[in-house]
Order: sequence, then structure tokens, then C-alpha cells
Amino acid sequence: MKEEVRASRAASRKRKRLLRSLTALVLIASLVGVIALAALMDSKKQETALPQSDDIATEMVGAESEDEPAVEEETEDVVYIEAPYTKVYADDRVTVVYEADLGDRYERLETVSGFVKLQLNERMTGWVTEERVTTEATSQSDEDIKSAWQQVLPTASESALDLLGKDRESIRAMLGAPKAVQRDQVNEYHFYDGYFLMMRDGRVRAIDWDRQTVATPDVAATSQQPSGSWYEGETIQLKLFPYSGIMRVRLEQK
Repeated sequence: MKEEVRASRAASRKRKRLLRSLTALVLIASLVGVIALAALMDSKKQETALPQSDDIATEMVGAESEDEPAVEEETEDVVYIEAPYTKVYADDRVTVVYEADLGDRYERLETVSGFVKLQLNERMTGWVTEERVTTEATSQSDEDIKSAWQQVLPTASESALDLLGKDRESIRAMLGAPKAVQRDQVNEYHFYDGYFLMMRDGRVRAIDWDRQTVATPDVAATSQQPSGSWYEGETIQLKLFPYSGIMRVRLEQK
């Protein structure tokens, strides 16, 4: 009888040890699983937080927000001289400092008491009366203006157009030194055989051919007056100034 009791107690102790071992294994397995799951979730989180390519990073840094307002370009306020030999005054609006030609194009700085202040060149401003300027200038294509120029001046070479916009050093390299140079308050005039260059702010603004036969091109003038005609193009102008039975022809860059 005692042997049976001892055997029963031994079996009970064996079952308890086995149960404790199984419990410990389950706890260890659960802990390992929790650690593995936490590591996996952290890995996924890192993958989501980082861009997958340089393209994504570039787009995030360089892209503009759709909510940002577009920057509007400032438009220059320009006016045209509406009559030949327009007097330009100093700040006292009494002293004449320059005479502007028909079709001359200037930036308008302000309008005060019937006078318009103009930016004549990089350094100088002047005033003209308001009735001598206009903002309206009916224009044609540059090709039409070139055709009109060739009609009134058939002997001129189209290569003359290459001089417009060139700086003083480039002109000297191409044409050599001028025969004479004259200056007024706004421009320089460099004289060569058969024509002269009007330079403003160090660059060729216009080419003039003087003492030409009076002629009228087959295109509509922007403004036509007894003392001058003006033909407005996209980037160039043609001006004709008749006097004493002949005329001066000017091709000008805007």
C-alpha cells in the first residue's frame, strides 16, 4: 500500500514538473513572438517614412505649392512721341535740353500737371507736355517694315540690320573708327560714308541715311505728317523725315 502511495506522489511531481516546463516554453515562445513582431513593425515604419528614390525628394523640395499665387511680371509703362521736334525740358520745365523725334519710345516715370517725365537714357530724364505723347502705336510685322525700308532705300544692304544693338567696341571692330562723332544730351552720332549711327547707352539704336530721294512705301504709316512719317514694327521702326525736297531715312531698334 505504501509503495502505491509513493508511486502516485512521484507521478504527481513528474506531471507538475512537466507542466511547469511547458508553461515556461510557452512564455518564452510568446516573448520571442512579441519581440519579432515589434521589430517587424519598426522596420515597416522606417520604410514608410523614407523616400524610395531621389525623384521623390526632388519633387518635395522643388515643387511649388498650388496654393501659392503666381508672380506677375511687371509691364513697362512706355509712351511714344506723337510729333516731330518735340521739346524736352529739364526739371524746371522751362529749359529745353533735347528735341525728340516722331515715334521715339521712352519709359514714362510719372505724369504731373500736364507734363510727362521720361527716362531718356540710363542717366538722364526729361519732361514733355502730355499732349505730345501717345500710348497708341498701330504696328505691323518686322518683315513689312523691312520691305518698306527697302522700297524707299533700294541701295541699302540688308546687312545694315546687323549693326542694330551692337556695342561701341563691336562697331569699331566691324567698321573702324568713324569719320566724326557728335553728341547731344541723349545720344552719340557716329558718322561713316553714306550714313551715321545713333548710339544710346553705348549701343547702336538707329541708322540714318541722309539726303535721300523722297519716296513713300506701300504700307500704312502709324503716323504720317508733313514733317515726318513713322512706321511701327514688332522690334524695329522706320521713320522718314522730308526737308528741302529730300529726306532722311531712319531705321531704329525699339
